[in-house]
Amino acid sequence: MPAKLVIKHSETGKSFEFDLTRDEIHMGRAADRNEIVLNEGQVSRQHARIKRSGQGFTLLDLNSANGTFINGERIKEHVLRPGDVVSISKYTIEFNDTPTAPVIKYEEQKIGNTVLMRAPSELAAVIPKMDQSLVASGPTSKSLLEYVEVLRKKAETLSRIYELNQMLASDFSQEDIFKKVSEMVFRLTPADRFLVLLKDADGGHLTTVAAEFRDPASAESREHLTISKTVVDRVMAEHVSLLSFDTHSDQRLVQAQSIVMQNISSVMCAPLMSKNDVLGVVYVDCRERLKLLKEEDLDLLNAVAAETSIAVDNALTHKRLLREELARAKYRRFMPPHVVDEILASPNTLILGGTNSCITALFSDIRGFTSMSEQLRPEVVVQILNEYFADMTPIVFANDGLLDKFMGDGMMALFGVPYACDEAASNAVRAAIQMQRRMTAVNEELTAMGLSKITIGIGINTGTATVGYIGSRDRTDYTAIGDTVNLAARLEKRADPGQIIISRFTFEAIGDAFPVRPCDQIMVKGKQQPVQIYEVLWQEAIESSIKRSTKTH
Repeated sequence: MPAKLVIKHSETGKSFEFDLTRDEIHMGRAADRNEIVLNEGQVSRQHARIKRSGQGFTLLDLNSANGTFINGERIKEHVLRPGDVVSISKYTIEFNDTPTAPVIKYEEQKIGNTVLMRAPSELAAVIPKMDQSLVASGPTSKSLLEYVEVLRKKAETLSRIYELNQMLASDFSQEDIFKKVSEMVFRLTPADRFLVLLKDADGGHLTTVAAEFRDPASAESREHLTISKTVVDRVMAEHVSLLSFDTHSDQRLVQAQSIVMQNISSVMCAPLMSKNDVLGVVYVDCRERLKLLKEEDLDLLNAVAAETSIAVDNALTHKRLLREELARAKYRRFMPPHVVDEILASPNTLILGGTNSCITALFSDIRGFTSMSEQLRPEVVVQILNEYFADMTPIVFANDGLLDKFMGDGMMALFGVPYACDEAASNAVRAAIQMQRRMTAVNEELTAMGLSKITIGIGINTGTATVGYIGSRDRTDYTAIGDTVNLAARLEKRADPGQIIISRFTFEAIGDAFPVRPCDQIMVKGKQQPVQIYEVLWQEAIESSIKRSTKTH
């Protein structure tokens, strides 16, 4: 088990774990610069670093303004020990490490004069060759020769299986896996055809994924391959391998018309098994009556099928993990990590396509940025936007919001998606307050870099919207559309620099959780009378929060 950090916010109680699998990780406020994002104003953009040192880990403070503390003491550098508790602003970070394996010491001892060395692939060499002319004739001698020959074939099979294992050990391509397996089957058995059928992910139906022929020139059309359903069904149902030496006289396969029609003399079929289920089958047959498949061929196929099962299962797992990682990377651009984990753990709970849901939409925009950007170099404009969005995005995520999109110098976020949440409106308002509060730190950093200060206006509305994956066949985005979203965008346009405007619908949803005051009335589509809108008194909300925090402590 790798060492890990257990990170917890002292006020919200939210916690998560982070495995220390890398040689170096950073912690701080900026989402684009740190592996661990600590979303608090007193946390520096890059606050601290943990690096692997030998068998352990060392924590280094990166000259942060408010410091890094270990067990209550401020530190610059500290070798972490199991149970250490790191404090950064309102976050506590516990370091846990499992005991490492015992250290092995090597001694310089010479090898003896007699050394016997053999590669695993040379297993067949263990069975000595016997000169039949030196063995006395008789029933006993004949049995001995036959027994030795059986041992030789078994040893050769084991050698080939080792060879196959080496080939398949790091191969995640199903096409390459089956190609290698078919080459071995054709080399060691008289088989004419080699086919692999796997269950599809949807209905569990068998699909042909590989078809190889001893003589490719005489291969039948790959679009019209005929095999015995009787054989395949029995192997799939009973999870056992099957060999028929002479299919024309085998009563078990008397109903298999495909075998009779193609004049196949012998057939083998083995299941491909995962830990809990059958993945599919390997199907091999021989059409020449003088070249029958035999018992030792079935032993080989059994062994090959076992190795192939592991390789196929690994390939499927690798494909699934790769798909999940790509999805995780995509989702984490606009969803909080815990929501991404929920979606990947239970993908069926997320309804794809459009659905009507009660959501809260938040729009923010930098005031006067268009005229400002006309006087700045393009790279400076991009730098300001990157600094701004790097600070705002973690705030959305920390309040269970979904980052819908960036629109130039504006941002759209949704709350109450993809899962319904009774606190969606409150989460959105809380995020807006934190965004306005964070602008102080953003402007301090912009000023330190010689850049202009910026201000933002925010609009929030709550109501029913159509939510889902919307777009073309080539590109889709998870978003929300409808009058609820349009009104939130209108409110953002009404907001002055440093102001948060919410609709009556959001006001009713948050109750008295935040201080607000009526500020205007606007006409809303579908309403004959104007609707009251409110300003969130976010500075008073911050002062009230500080007072409550002081009383608590």
